Amino acid sequence: MARTKPNKPHKTPIPAPKALDPLPQNTQALLRTGPEAVAYHIPISPPTPSHPLLKTTVCLPRYSTWASGLHFHTAHTEYLHLTHGCIFVSLNDTMKIYSAETGGEVHWITGQLVKEGLLIKVPKYARHNWGRADEYAWGERGKPQRTHICPSPRFTRPRDISEEVVVEEWTDPSDVGKALFFWNLNGVINGDGGGRLTVLQRLVRLVMGCWWVPFQLFVVFWELDNWPVFLALGYQDSPGVGGRLWVRVYRWVEYVMTFGVLFGARAFGWLVGVRAVEKIRTPEKLWEAYQAQGV
Repeated sequence: MARTKPNKPHKTPIPAPKALDPLPQNTQALLRTGPEAVAYHIPISPPTPSHPLLKTTVCLPRYSTWASGLHFHTAHTEYLHLTHGCIFVSLNDTMKIYSAETGGEVHWITGQLVKEGLLIKVPKYARHNWGRADEYAWGERGKPQRTHICPSPRFTRPRDISEEVVVEEWTDPSDVGKALFFWNLNGVINGDGGGRLTVLQRLVRLVMGCWWVPFQLFVVFWELDNWPVFLALGYQDSPGVGGRLWVRVYRWVEYVMTFGVLFGARAFGWLVGVRAVEKIRTPEKLWEAYQAQGV
């Protein structure tokens, strides 16, 4: 009897990020490769009277597993504007899918338009996360804990489900904070400035090992109003006063964990000279605007 060859495991294609052409005005492209491939188009100068909104455009190629991660902001209201593709948006205790081709939020099962509009408002303190709908809302990567609610397997997918995702981000108030955040976040991840460490910082990096990069990111998060939810507890599944009370307790525990971890990182960063914003990671005009704030 002939032996059958075992089936080869399915191999996901490698996502290939690319910059928009033409580039959005007043931006420079920054590409990250790998499974979480993404193309950022980040402002390079502060807002002006003719261009008061600093928009960062995020492009996610097909097969990218990039997601913003569950987080919140305390000083800014954030806006997400989907211009191409299909995304999930987790906002507080709900998750919705938006399709640019369909023109707004689509129904979980039918795929029909539920509500027109591709602009999503994220209020202060609202826990949110977003990414490609096809990579996180269902399929091999569609783990319930990533989005809390998974769509029905009978879901009729929008026609643009596999296309490149393009999302514009900006904040109210509009300031240089979001641009500084993206430049310095990616600078830390890419290792920019690693050759300029002091002797003390090199020692700390040696002791911390793989925690050196997260430690620097926590310092960035603290100063630039990006508060990750380290311990996601519970959702508003239980009706009534008792259920709502527990949700409030969960939220306070989450806040204490977030602020406690980032405060510790910020304090230690101050001691060893690790700063959220570094000149080597920041475009010149943004650096000048940051310095003008008296930081």
